[in-house]
Amino acid sequence: VLLMQLGSGASVSEAQKAVFETQVESYVSPWFRTFIVLDPKPYLRKIRCPVLVLNGELDVQVDPEQNLPVIEKALREGGNRRVSVRQLPGLNHLFQKAKTGLLNEYSQIEETFNPETLQIIADWLDDITGKKRR
Repeated sequence: VLLMQLGSGASVSEAQKAVFETQVESYVSPWFRTFIVLDPKPYLRKIRCPVLVLNGELDVQVDPEQNLPVIEKALREGGNRRVSVRQLPGLNHLFQKAKTGLLNEYSQIEETFNPETLQIIADWLDDITGKKRR
């Protein structure tokens, strides 16, 4: 129905129709509805173990400016004092060095996962366990 509203001048391939229909199906799925309405704060307040929260500065799927402060606040409201929060410069949602962070850029980036981010995770694990790697 929505595809018909594109107008008589629009040319839509069968492949484009299939992609569109798949997207619509996902948007009306029970999982997606739950994802949209779920408030994670009550769950975050229950976490007592050390937490490392990482977010790429260029993440357009999980906005760091909007999400990091709320996540940290909820963790601390629950009494968790072992919370480390980092916004990583120049990284996208997949923790890759990126220019824009847009999804269409993902396939153009050769880096699978940023090595500096792996080092941050390793250092954090060393810190919370009190162990040093050889």
